[in-house]
Amino acid sequence: MDTTDIPKAPMTALDICNLALSKLGESPLPGIDPNGTLASRLCYMHYHPVRREVLCANRWSFATVCATLTSREEGAADGSVNLPHTLPTDCLRVLDVSSPGWTLRGRSIYCPAAQVRVRYIADAERVEDFDPLFIEALATRLAMKLCIPLINSTTAHRSLADEYQRLALPQAAHFNAVQSHSNDSHPLYRLWKQSMSGGEQLGE
Repeated sequence: MDTTDIPKAPMTALDICNLALSKLGESPLPGIDPNGTLASRLCYMHYHPVRREVLCANRWSFATVCATLTSREEGAADGSVNLPHTLPTDCLRVLDVSSPGWTLRGRSIYCPAAQVRVRYIADAERVEDFDPLFIEALATRLAMKLCIPLINSTTAHRSLADEYQRLALPQAAHFNAVQSHSNDSHPLYRLWKQSMSGGEQLGE
């Protein structure tokens, strides 16, 4: 059968869980049920926490969001008072804030400006928005979580941890960084051009 004939349905959270289970030699699940089999219960328990963990591990372009925050309190005319700005509910990690000297306390950013522009990693849930390599990193990290309770193998756990830390996450982060910039502005572009031309610069 020609692989081009296989329907290309969007991936789902279940698909990612089954990809993680396949790394452990486990059978795929028909669904994720909190009252189902051990594998199903574990996937239900760990999928979203692990997804948020991997999201926080890098500046993923598909999960990066900008927002303008306005404080409900009034500051001093000389800017000596730091005002609280409540973070959006879907904010997992603050990346940049337009006001210098800002601090993060709990779920609020404190700075003298009454209004600030914030860039952050959002709690992205739509699997169809995920990069393919992010999905691989997420499945590998999830397999680590499922490894001990499902197959009780410290050897497999160490192997998955090594795969995640040395290959899956760095590779996903690398290609995400490259595609987040125009080719001629990214610092890795010159190295890529050299590798493609056998060490010599390509003509413009």
